[in-house]
Amino acid sequence: MKCIACVAVVLCGCSSAGGPVVPADRPLLSFTGTSATDANKAALPKAFTRPDEHNCAADTTRIYLGELFVNGLDNPEVSWHWAPIVSGAQPAQPTLGQPEFSVAGTLRGVDDSGDDVLADHPFGLDVDADLEPDPGYAFIQFDTRTSTTLHTEVETRIFPRTALGYAPAANDRALMRGVWVLDCGHPPYGAEMHPPTFTAYSRAADAKTTIAAAAVMPYRSTLLFTQDAGAAVALDNTARYGTAKPFALAMVDAVQNAVLLNQDHITTHAMMTANRFDKLDFLVCAPLPKPAGASVDASWRFTARTGVKVIATKLDASGCVRVEASMDATYKPMALTYADAPWSWQALSDSASSQLGQSIDVRQAIIDALKTRGLDASSAPSLQIDHPPRVDAYAALQTRPGADQDSPVQIVTGADDQPYPLYGRVRVSWK
Repeated sequence: MKCIACVAVVLCGCSSAGGPVVPADRPLLSFTGTSATDANKAALPKAFTRPDEHNCAADTTRIYLGELFVNGLDNPEVSWHWAPIVSGAQPAQPTLGQPEFSVAGTLRGVDDSGDDVLADHPFGLDVDADLEPDPGYAFIQFDTRTSTTLHTEVETRIFPRTALGYAPAANDRALMRGVWVLDCGHPPYGAEMHPPTFTAYSRAADAKTTIAAAAVMPYRSTLLFTQDAGAAVALDNTARYGTAKPFALAMVDAVQNAVLLNQDHITTHAMMTANRFDKLDFLVCAPLPKPAGASVDASWRFTARTGVKVIATKLDASGCVRVEASMDATYKPMALTYADAPWSWQALSDSASSQLGQSIDVRQAIIDALKTRGLDASSAPSLQIDHPPRVDAYAALQTRPGADQDSPVQIVTGADDQPYPLYGRVRVSWK
């Protein structure tokens, strides 16, 4: 571990000379200059006009997973719960290598989800947030209904809000970067950032002080599934994707395998991938207006793994702190240890019923579907009420102690005993 407190102290005294141009009416939190909007433009295909709902399904009334019970096991169209709006380089596996997009704006609502498809939520239920984008990011909102916000979701056990001592709330400023997708579970399909890789939030603690918290999540699901639990967490093994399938197809295989091989439980495993980023550049600013004769005071604490560099610079003229972070080729993710848990038949049926908008007994529906294929699975061990499916379920990730502190000034690198590429807090005030 290396502590760069001495560098941070020097940076604390930096002025804005030669720094970025900061608008006089800057918000409490923003990406620096046009760095994020330029990257967004570069990531959009040249002919792009708007999200294509057919990325979810040819029949845009289909419901992720629910279609298996409505339209039959042999006729799935919805491959992805969250279909890429801009795909990765491999057409057959578009969730691999998806470009990430940035958004800045104001939170209009935040809540904890009470129901998610746990099979593709390996870190648990989501923290939901609706973000109203700033004008430069308005393209990212897409909803065929009347919403003007972008819906974002990040799983509870990977999101370090408690450790950071900062729970995002309505009217907070927010920055996010992550994959831009269509939610194929709720026709008409709308755009989401699900999940964000990077999140930052800020609010005024009082008329003179802004507080902020930021983090980069270390992992996300590729939405490709395998019967091999070891392959699910083999983060550096790209060969593992050769036999991977989207969840709907993988689940059909898992059901058939469990019944035909007399297995105790139905299970399939999400292949996890390590998140990476090139550069993050953002500003945390003291509230406006600036009191007459005031000067800026700032402190920050960041923690990062090897391969991640963080620089914080106080900009006296604008009353802001500029935070720059980058990741190089020496970054290695912390190993992820496989873990799973039962998903009770009742909870699974409740979740499916919520998505479908009608009551369904999933266990009985599977038995009935297999019967149409000439297979009596009513006595199969994996389809008994006391043998629920098992789903990937990773423990809550942990930061180091003290992650909720923003002083004294400190930037710690080489923190390889914790999984987050980086996290930290900033405080900026007038004095």
